This record gives sequence, structure tokens and C-alpha cells, in this order.
Amino acid sequence: MIVKCEKCQVAFNINDSLIRPEGSKLRCSKCKHIFTVYPPEPVVPQAERPPVSQVRPPVSQVRPPVAPAPPEERISSSELTGGEVTLTIVDFSQEVFDTISGTAERYVEMGTIGKGGMGEVLLARDTQLLRKVAIKVLKKESVTPAALSFFLREAQITAQLDHPNIVPLYTVKRPAEGEKNVSFIMKLVKGKTLLELMNKVRTTYTENPKAKLPQELTQRTFLEHFLKACDGITYAHRKGVVHRDIKPANIMVGDFGEVYVMDWGIAKMLRDDEQDMPEQDQQILTSGMSRSGGTEIIGTQPEGVLGTPSYMSPEQAHGRRDVDTASDIFSLGTVLFELITLRPPRIGDAKQKLKWAKGGYLNRMIHMLPDRKIDPELKAIVHRATESEPQNRYPSISKMAEDLRCYLRGDEVSELPDNLPRKVLRWMGKHRQLTLILILGILLISSTVTIWGLHREQVAMKAAQIRESKLSHLQAEVSAHAHFIDSHFLRLEDLAASLANNAMYLIQEGPSNNERFYWLEDFQIPEKTPPDLNYSHLYKRPVSIEYPVVKPAPGVRREDVATIMQKLAPLRHHFKKTLLESRPGFAPVTQEEAHRLLTVHGIPIRWAYIGLEIGVMYSYPGKGSYGPEYDPRVRPWYKLGSYKHGVQWGNPYADIQGLGLVLPCAISLYDKENQFYGVLGMDVTFSDIIEDNLKREGSVGVIESFLLDDRGRIVVSSQLEADVQEHSTDPALKLEPFPVPEVAEAIVRGESGLREVEHNGESRIIVFYQMSALKWYYVEEIDTYAILDSAN
Repeated sequence: MIVKCEKCQVAFNINDSLIRPEGSKLRCSKCKHIFTVYPPEPVVPQAERPPVSQVRPPVSQVRPPVAPAPPEERISSSELTGGEVTLTIVDFSQEVFDTISGTAERYVEMGTIGKGGMGEVLLARDTQLLRKVAIKVLKKESVTPAALSFFLREAQITAQLDHPNIVPLYTVKRPAEGEKNVSFIMKLVKGKTLLELMNKVRTTYTENPKAKLPQELTQRTFLEHFLKACDGITYAHRKGVVHRDIKPANIMVGDFGEVYVMDWGIAKMLRDDEQDMPEQDQQILTSGMSRSGGTEIIGTQPEGVLGTPSYMSPEQAHGRRDVDTASDIFSLGTVLFELITLRPPRIGDAKQKLKWAKGGYLNRMIHMLPDRKIDPELKAIVHRATESEPQNRYPSISKMAEDLRCYLRGDEVSELPDNLPRKVLRWMGKHRQLTLILILGILLISSTVTIWGLHREQVAMKAAQIRESKLSHLQAEVSAHAHFIDSHFLRLEDLAASLANNAMYLIQEGPSNNERFYWLEDFQIPEKTPPDLNYSHLYKRPVSIEYPVVKPAPGVRREDVATIMQKLAPLRHHFKKTLLESRPGFAPVTQEEAHRLLTVHGIPIRWAYIGLEIGVMYSYPGKGSYGPEYDPRVRPWYKLGSYKHGVQWGNPYADIQGLGLVLPCAISLYDKENQFYGVLGMDVTFSDIIEDNLKREGSVGVIESFLLDDRGRIVVSSQLEADVQEHSTDPALKLEPFPVPEVAEAIVRGESGLREVEHNGESRIIVFYQMSALKWYYVEEIDTYAILDSAN
């Protein structure tokens, strides 16, 4: 059911099975208004309904009955008025209804991301929100009460840690019927762990000690990532949670620089010192987890030590139950040790590392490259964080992070106070202009020249920074819009593939039916036309939106194709549903709204049709304007899709039915034995492509937008619609090359990016990004001065 708030009219979904017969109270999520809703009454014949006087509830609960809609109108919605509440009941298609009501599987597994000794992480697709997520689940053979207890506690702890640097948990997935295992759904983080990034640096230096690292692998970048991890752990500490397994492998760096602290499997709450499991269950758990390849868990010790010996604190190594935030500070200190030295904090096997951990020992703090010096400020920070006694360490992670930020800013570090010479040098470093003025003032005239030169350099650098920032922001906006267009075309491809599957099902396995279908001649004889055939302002001709038209090719007899067309007759409902689902958004529409969309306003897909190899065409919406010589097998769209796999997009062409330029897509029809049956095609109008995709909201200085193919040719342009009449005699347009050769050549090489060029005597910025679905490119031509003026 879709329920509307009587006060603010906000609509939201609710499963009608959850509504009690006597009515249920609901609170609006927006305005907080409380109102009563009732379950829908079953539709019964009028003769069987009891008198109103026998069933009428109190006035506050009156629910007038609703007349049943005819079967062909069930895509629309009807309203039930219940007292002061208005309910809208929507009849969804079975697929959409199953997804919303929960009877269909919401998360579709797509493969395994990683495995451990006890659990694994799966990649899945959220069919409701259309996104990819990660599912963390215990292996079947590892499901024990102890493991489930830790697993669920990890979910509970992670769910309460709402911080940008902690991987968010969406929900816990209930087990399938008859199973005891559970799993939880988390955000899918794409990137590399801090350990993988450090290993990459180690490999680079091993191959070439003098190699110049890229920006994302420099020590400063690593320290900035480390500070973000500190922020996440600080938040957890304020929430009373101790991680207990901080290490580079549990710090993930995303593709866009975001940092997440992961794996809270052995975290503990400070307010609950008794939450750790009994030793008997812990030994069972550790015997399975010690093979995980991630967290090193020493289960042979009497105290049952949990954690990674390379990074754990002495109190954690001794198995003390009062481990608190100071233990995480020690672990962060060992991670910082490895970041700045590129050497492991402890060496040896697990037992040797555990022995070192109990004594609080670390390796010598020297860089893996002997000639590289480590700044004394960093050494001081690591030494303070990794003190053996917890009370001698930093009082909090935020204090350690502040020292590290002071180091990055060039300020004094609290653990290494400056002496007089260092204070002077630091002051001079932070006041370079004043120092230069004092020195150069003695030099009189030369000082004036030097200061003026420095000033101009700073102005130029500032201007360059502003320019670079604006161009980077522009690239990000164009890239995001390219991804948006890509998703739009992927949705159209999914609709085409679904319609093709339905057609082949009806041909091969569809049950017998009494559906009516109409031949082309029926549309031309008034007494035989479909009952809904009416003039459409959109199509500029009479069309039927309930019945497609059947057109045999020249020389094909009707009786030779009547049987297969009878099987395809129910496809008319799928045609209509496909066209409606191509519109932007997912809000349900009434039958009247659907009719106006299909006949007046228009939606992206204007024509959908099937051409069979035996020589017959089934086209929607139905119309009687095909000529007798029309043969679908010789049309460009049929050749585009025949004997191929997957959805094929073709060159734009002028629609013979008068809708202007359209972009065709086609997909072959194959049976279970891979025998070719024909081609399903759809036409997407240029006006919808330009209106919905090539007009970026809030864009500044955009002269023209394009979609180019992988050969650098213009497929769609925001100004191409004006050329419809000029090309209307061509069945398919000849694609023109992009007028900027430098950009066209980069596209042929498969590159994306930005170019500043001179085009038609004007300075232009050309931004181009590839869309993965079609391998096409979204391109914007922008006035350079408009961008720079906007930045200024």
C-alpha cells in the first residue's frame, strides 16, 4: 500500500499485512502527524455485499468501499477515504510488488570479495536501491554460538559508530528459513588497505631506491590517511568502544582518498567489562580464526589472547580484561612506526611477536632505505604513543593526532619542545616574507626588486591555485554527469533485454491465450479497428496504446504467421509497461496519467517493435501507417541487432513516422538452443536524450554538449535537433567527427580528461569522460573565460 499523510500529503510504502483489522496508528516521518489507517476491503460482487447498516463501524472508522477497477485498468490507483485519512492503493507489477513487499530477495549476490578462516565478504546488488553493497557472513562450518555472538556484537558496535571514517553498516540480514547463520550488509568500499599501499612503496623502493613516488604514495599522504583513521578511532573511544585490532590491513583507503577503519570483530565496550566470551567458547573461536589470514589470534595461551601480535599493546598481549583506549593508542603508534619506516614494528613468528608484545618491544626506528633520515618529531611521537606503561602514553588519540598535525604544519611538537636555535629557524620558516624584508632592507634598492618579484610570484601561484581548483571541480561535475547518463542508458538496455526475454518466453513456453491482436488491415478498416484507436497529438496520427499492430512482410501470408502471433499477443502488456518504465523516476502513475504520457507528453522510448525472421513485425503503439512494401528484415534496426549478443546502439536516423531524429537500439532473439528468431528494437527520441541527459543543471559557460562514440564521432549533440529537417531524407545519419582533432584522437586512445584549446578563434575548455555501458563519451565544450570569471 502507498499511504498519504492527511496533513502534509507525503506518501510512503507500507505492507498491508502489517495493518491490524481494527486499524493501526501511523506517525508521518515528515510532519510527525499521527493518523489511523485500515487494511483494504476485499472486492466482492455487489449482490454479495451486506447492507451498509450491518457493517458500518463508528464514525471515526468509516471506510467507504471502492468499486473494483476493470482488469485492463489495474495499473492505475484508486483512493479509499477512511475518516480523515486518504489511502492510495497501487496495483504494482508482480516484480515491483515483490521487491517492495519483501517477498523477493532484496540482495542478489554477485561474487566473493574476500575469504577468511571463519567468514567471507560477498559482493551483492541491492535490488531496491540499485546499488552494490558488501555482505559479511560467517562460513557455514564456522557457525557456532560463540562465533555468532562475536559476529552479532560486531554488527551492533559498527552500527552505532556513525562516523565518516568508519565503514557504515546498513542492516543485518535475517537467515534463510532453516538456517542459523546471519549476515550484515555494509557499504561497499572500493580501494586498497594501508598495508597494500605500503607494500607497493616497499616494492618500488626495492626495485629502485631512488624512485620518485606518486603523490598518493608519499609519506605525507600516508600521514594524512593516518590522521583520518585517528579521527575514526577517537569517535569510537568517545562512544566507549575499543577496537583492539588496529593495523594497516584494517585501514582502507578509498579510490577518492576516503579512509575507513574496518573489522570491529573483536572490539569491546568499555562500559561492559564482562562482555568477553568465556574461555571455553573463546578457544573454539580462536581455533577457527587463527587461520583467517587477517587477525592473528593466539589461542594457545591460557588467557586466550585476541589481536594481532605485531601491533598489540603489552596489556593486550598479557590477556588483561581491563584493556582500554590506551591499548588502541599503542597500536596506532605501531602503525605510525611502520608508516614512517616502511619496516614492520615486530619481526619473527607469532610466538616471537607475542613475546615482544608482552615486553612492549619494537624494532629499531630506522628507514628501510639506510640513507633516509626520520625526523626527530616523528620519532618522539612514536616513542610517546608506544610507551610500555599505559599511563605514560598520550592521554588520548586526539592529543597524538594534534602533535602529528603540528608536525605537518611545521609547528612545534609537544613531545619535542624547541630549543632557542630551532625556535629561531622555525619562526623564520613561518615568516619568510618578513625575514626577507628585514634582510633585503639592508640591501636597499635590491630589496625592493626582490620583494616585488616575490609578490608577483605569489599572486601568480594564487591565481594558478584558483584556476586549478576550478578546473578540478569542473572535471568532477562532468564526470558525475557522465556517470548519470551511463546509468540512464543502462536502464534502457535492461528494459530492452527484459522485453526480449518475455517475447521468447511467450514463443517457446507461453500458455495458450485468447488475447486479441490486430493486423495492419484492421487498423485501416473503421469497423475493425482496436477500440482505443484515437488521434494522438504526440504521434500526429491515430494510434492504439492497448494493441500493437501486426505487419507481415511482402509475400508472407497471414495464415503462415498467425500461430506465432497468437503466442505473442500477450506481449502488448509488456510493451506498454516497458515504455512507461523508461520515464525518469519510479513513482506510480494512474491510468489517466499513463495515457497522457503515452499519447500527449511522450517518454524516452517512443517505439518498441519485434521483427521475426519468418517475415512479420509486431509494433507498439499500434498504427495503420505502414506501407505494403514495408519489410522489417531490411530495416537498419534489424540489421543492427541481428545475429549479435547484447544490446546494440546504432547511428541516429530520421523516423519514417515523423518523430524526428531517433536513436535506435536492438537486441537479437534466441531460443534455448541458440537459434536466431529475430530482432527486438526500440527508438529513443533525440528530444528526450537532450532534455534528460545533455543539459547539466547549474552548468556555467557550457556552449554545447555531445555524446561521441569510441571513434570520436558525434552521436548526439545538444544542438543537433535543429538539423532534423535537413537530414530527414536520410535513413541513417552519417556521424561527423568531433571538430577538435586533439580531443578526437584522445578519445580514440581511450583517454578521459580535459583539454584547453583554441576553437573557431575562441579559447575553449573541452571536458570528456567515457561511459562504461556504451563505451561512448560525454563531452562538454565550455567558454574558458566564463569559467575563470566565475572562479574570480
